[in-house]
Amino acid sequence: MELTVNKGRTEPYDLGDGYGHIAFSVADVQAEHNRLSEAGLNPRDIVSFERDGALFAQFFFVADPDGYQIEVLKRHGRFR
Repeated sequence: MELTVNKGRTEPYDLGDGYGHIAFSVADVQAEHNRLSEAGLNPRDIVSFERDGALFAQFFFVADPDGYQIEVLKRHGRFR
């Protein structure tokens, strides 16, 4: 993980103008979604994308306490 500061920035970051987002890959997206749901963290629905009839990506987002979205994606294909 890399934490960055935009050169020349003098004011604090507001939600939405920071740099990108952070993502974590997991072996079992459904199990992680269930775990976060049971913890009361209200993850968004799991999304699956296919390419040429095969799974390309599977992921969901969950918000941190400040409202930033964290991506949780299946460790699969190029997402290792």
